[in-house]
Amino acid sequence: MAVISSLNGRRIFLIGIALSLLVAHIHAGQEQNQKQRSQADEPVKLNTTLVQVPVVVSERGGRYVSDLNRDEFAIYEDGVKQNLELFGSVEEPFSAALLLDSSGSTEAALDQIKSAALAFISNLRPQDRVMVVSFNDSVEVLSDLTNDTRKLTDAVRSIKAGEFTQVYEAVYTAVWEKMHDVSGRKAVIVFTDGIDTASSEISEEDTLDAVIESEDIIVYPIRYATREDVEQKMERRLRVSTHSDGVDQDKLDQGRRELDRAYRSADEYLQELAEMSGGVLERADRLGDLKSALGKIAEELRHQYLLGYYPANRQKDDRSRKISVRVTRPGLLVRARPAYRIAQ
Repeated sequence: MAVISSLNGRRIFLIGIALSLLVAHIHAGQEQNQKQRSQADEPVKLNTTLVQVPVVVSERGGRYVSDLNRDEFAIYEDGVKQNLELFGSVEEPFSAALLLDSSGSTEAALDQIKSAALAFISNLRPQDRVMVVSFNDSVEVLSDLTNDTRKLTDAVRSIKAGEFTQVYEAVYTAVWEKMHDVSGRKAVIVFTDGIDTASSEISEEDTLDAVIESEDIIVYPIRYATREDVEQKMERRLRVSTHSDGVDQDKLDQGRRELDRAYRSADEYLQELAEMSGGVLERADRLGDLKSALGKIAEELRHQYLLGYYPANRQKDDRSRKISVRVTRPGLLVRARPAYRIAQ
């Protein structure tokens, strides 16, 4: 009986060891499966960037619609409906970079440009933030983002006129270097005639690349007319060069044709900035229109929605992806940027 008991004890011991090994094996398998599932999930959470798209909704008469809820929006990328992960209502504050052209072509209008900028600053809500950037021969950030209206006012008043214009450098600095990583709704507002005469390191194409790769920034150019003043300066230079009261008509006509091309190209550039980003080009053909144009932009900034999604297409490539935003409420107009590109 002692021998039988000993054999039974040994058998039980061996069975216990086998069960322990089996449990350990099962546990290891479960850990491996969990690890594999975790790794499969990682591209969604770690390698996919949240795409944020500012959206403006209005009635056909122009009145902004600010009472839409999350369920009334749908967003598509390349025709594929995306899961809406972020919804920002119109009550949230904004951050805006205010770019003021202080080159020689705007010298006669500089006081009115400052006055329009100060009116914009005085109407900020407590949580809205603004950055002031002046550009002429160089680009100077006079105030980083702040809601301190006194600091912003001092920055605007300190602007002095220069001679040349670095439009491209200014737009790139604001969009890519200053505003790209700012969270929440944001915009770049550019006061300029659009003619670049001094950018050396940044091209027009560089600025457009920065805009399409910053899908959550709206650009609002305010193009004011400087043609008359510039043409008068050109005529005075021609008179000085000929040492007489007369002007070489052929040279004057050639100069006017060159100005036509320059202003047409500048206008097309500013229009492209607005369309690519989902903004609007405001035209201040008279200096008195500057405050009105900036007031329209301020009103629109207060009526923006911010939508966000993780793209179902996880490919990292350099092609543009089309964006379409729709609302279920009938009869409304929806404006958002038409496309974006993933920064490489």
